[in-house]
Amino acid sequence: MDKTNSKKLRARDLGIPFGGTPGKYNAITDVDGIQVGFSTIIKGDSIRTGVTAILPRRATASV
Repeated sequence: MDKTNSKKLRARDLGIPFGGTPGKYNAITDVDGIQVGFSTIIKGDSIRTGVTAILPRRATASV
């Protein structure tokens, strides 16, 4: 399969059920107040690693 022309499947595309409806971009960035950060380390030609942190929105007294 030519990966340059293939569509990246999402969980919903594979039939995995979720509650609610997708947001405008169907991405974590659709969630108000959430923070996403990442760091990638590249060393030489053979080392690629990284981490992603997802911080939920802060709880409020009304939650």
